[in-house]
Amino acid sequence: MRWSELNQADCPIARALSIVGDRWTFLILRDCFFGLKRFEAFQANLGLSRTILRDRLAHLVRAGLLVQRPYQIKPVRYDYVLSAKGRALNGVMLMLGQWGAAAVEGQPETQVRHRHQTCGEILVPYVACTACGEKVVEKDVRAERRAKVLT
Repeated sequence: MRWSELNQADCPIARALSIVGDRWTFLILRDCFFGLKRFEAFQANLGLSRTILRDRLAHLVRAGLLVQRPYQIKPVRYDYVLSAKGRALNGVMLMLGQWGAAAVEGQPETQVRHRHQTCGEILVPYVACTACGEKVVEKDVRAERRAKVLT
């Protein structure tokens, strides 16, 4: 399957990757969750070229994950803020960060921690079943394909 065909695949993971499936896109989204919203701030934090950043921001706006809001008229400059669709990636970002902290060697003293605002404790995210509330682990899950409905 070609990269350009992912958005039409019969797989929600493939379709999601057609939007967020490159390193710069995920890092821009990470920075949005950390509160960055201006072009110059993204560029300074990530160190990527202006062209790549411009293209990735435009892609995220077209995909509906970011909203572009003017904050200056002459010249026109924009903030980039997460839309509801973008904020819905919060759980994915938390779980990816949790996995990265545990599975990828790094410098623990520089790892980001998330504090749960309700109870004040450091958050350790996990996946739970919405039906029974039980923590879900890989051995307890089986992927199934839905039967195609013929019309």
